[in-house]
Amino acid sequence: MSKRGTGGRAKGERPDAMATLQAANEELRAKLTDIQIELQQEKNKRNVGKGRIPRLEREKSQELKAEHHRATVAVTELRTKLHEEKQKELAVTRETLLRQHEMELMRVIKIKDGEIQRLNGLVLTLRDGSTDKVRVSLLAEVEEARRSWEAERCRLQQEVQELRGAKRGADEALTAAQQACQARAAELRSAHHQHQEELNRTKKDCEREIRRLMDEIKLKDRAVSVLDKALGLQAGHAHRLQLQTQAAEQQIAALRDAQRVGLNHTGHAPNTAPNTPTHIVSSASSYRDLRPGPES
Repeated sequence: MSKRGTGGRAKGERPDAMATLQAANEELRAKLTDIQIELQQEKNKRNVGKGRIPRLEREKSQELKAEHHRATVAVTELRTKLHEEKQKELAVTRETLLRQHEMELMRVIKIKDGEIQRLNGLVLTLRDGSTDKVRVSLLAEVEEARRSWEAERCRLQQEVQELRGAKRGADEALTAAQQACQARAAELRSAHHQHQEELNRTKKDCEREIRRLMDEIKLKDRAVSVLDKALGLQAGHAHRLQLQTQAAEQQIAALRDAQRVGLNHTGHAPNTAPNTPTHIVSSASSYRDLRPGPES
């Protein structure tokens, strides 16, 4: 009876260990799900980024998937190992119970046979009517009962010792499994913390890079606007100088026509160069000075 009670307690402790492992597994799955959700949120926030940001997100996603796969494999191995150990323990317990049942049956049969033989002897003794024989037979029966009780007590003590040793081994195995689960949970928590810190660092780097790029874009926009203004001013000056040049050329042509007409009326005059107005020459020189060179 004590062995069956101890076996029941061991069976009760084994589901507790399985429940503990299952709870740890569920906790790890929940943490991995939270990490995936955070990573997806970071992806949604960083959809505007280009370059190395998607590559880092893909690497983080691959690392998280690999970590989740490793955790799933570890949990599966633990479940398989526990199932195998449970099957082995069940097989050993079944064989032990069968042997005990057979031994108990044989012992009961022997006791019954001895009891029958004793009763038959008492009946025969009572028929003979000898008191001395009855006393001797009763003393022999008492001695036999004492020896059988001593043997039974030794056997029960040995079974108790064996059950205590089995319980101690089961407790040690359970403690080792719990420590392994706690160590694995600590590793996963540390990995989650490291991934979180790296995600935060990557987020800060990305934000800093985006701010730098935006500042560069703003500076380039300012430079482009300044160049556009300068180009517009130069184009206005060039157009104005072109108009002045055209007006000067028209005035020169008109002067030449007037001189040609005057020469035709006055006859042959000395071949002198026509005088150009001062403002026309200054306009042409200013146009040459303001006109952009080939380098600009």
